[in-house]
Amino acid sequence: MKSRQAIGRLLIAVALAGAGAARAETPPPFDPGKAAAAARIKDPAAATRAYLESVPNDRREKTKAYATGNYVLDVVDALWTVAVMAALLGFGLSARMRDRAERLTRRKPLQTAAYWVQFLVLTTVIGFPLALYRSYFREKAYGLLTQGFGDWMLDQVKALGLGLVIGSLAVAVLYGVLRHAPRTWWIWGAAVMIAFIIVAAALGPVFIEPVFNKFTPVHDEAIRRDILALAKSRGVPADDVLETDISRRSDIITAYVAGALGTTRVVIGDTTLRRCTRPEIRMIMGHEMGHYVLDHVWKGIAVSAVAVVLGSLFVRRAFGAAAARWPRLGVRGVSDVAGLPLLWLLLTVFLAVIAPATNTWSRRLELQADDFGLEASHEPDAAATTFLKLGEYRDLDPNPLVEAIFYDHPSGSVRIRNAMEWKSAN
Repeated sequence: MKSRQAIGRLLIAVALAGAGAARAETPPPFDPGKAAAAARIKDPAAATRAYLESVPNDRREKTKAYATGNYVLDVVDALWTVAVMAALLGFGLSARMRDRAERLTRRKPLQTAAYWVQFLVLTTVIGFPLALYRSYFREKAYGLLTQGFGDWMLDQVKALGLGLVIGSLAVAVLYGVLRHAPRTWWIWGAAVMIAFIIVAAALGPVFIEPVFNKFTPVHDEAIRRDILALAKSRGVPADDVLETDISRRSDIITAYVAGALGTTRVVIGDTTLRRCTRPEIRMIMGHEMGHYVLDHVWKGIAVSAVAVVLGSLFVRRAFGAAAARWPRLGVRGVSDVAGLPLLWLLLTVFLAVIAPATNTWSRRLELQADDFGLEASHEPDAAATTFLKLGEYRDLDPNPLVEAIFYDHPSGSVRIRNAMEWKSAN
């Protein structure tokens, strides 16, 4: 009883501590004088070193510790997912959830949806302690989360609600395909997943993101004109620039040009408007517009499609072997929704194996967008200070092997060196 009371008092204290506190102006994570001196250095390698050395050692060490913890947690997350899926199968929980769904209704799509609701709620509850530590307490400890506990919990509930609705539809469609194409299910199943990826890219910015953040036209007319002029000069179809209230959740800088099939939005975070200079904003938005102009959304979808097809081939072979090897799992076949944890487990393993390759591809696209932003803005030194600010939650100069495995964006040192090379050449 006392322990429950103590936990309750702790959660209340955390909620009060995070709610309603005034946000102080965030200083840059580097010494402005040293950064200004770095901007006067002509040699790209020396300028890169000078920019990196403008970040105090204690801050660099803190960021490195945060990044290292993330690498460990990424591995823990994957292992935890595999363990939970194996437990759902091994203890017969998945088969019992399927049986319960079959008792509720005779309609197969509704049975699949009923199973999904049980599956998502159960796995969310099981994973909540890890999510609470990683997404709330740890982010608070490193000063990267501005939300109070109540607002954070509300976001988790919203995410769960969306997962229940959208996931029920997606899983019902997927298993409908698996039931009606017993021999070629892996082809049609992959096609359905690719279709969902495209729909998510198109509808996410318009229907999903507003659930979590408010979007309004940028209030600063001068910055709005700057961004729209940049968009027009680069062929980005933008009638307005939206500002999102990312500061309600975090103090990091962010912006994006997202959407597909006519839903493109140009968005900048209120933290970016508050914390970045005009040259930095031009570089940031030039980078984001580069993703649009260079068709990175569709290239990303194409790479995802290849991964989905390869993953389906892997699952096709591994699923049948596992179901035959362990008949006590109670899975009747690939079209049996009770086998969803096995599908999830196999895809988790597959995605972990190909992560270095997909991350390498992603880093390449990011560097292309950097080059586009530099050409659009002609602000290489603003690019350097922007990358230093992004280094608040990314190790600026990681081990190359760590970068190859875990980084989907180039490290700060690589991006600054690229900007300094551009500066030297131009």
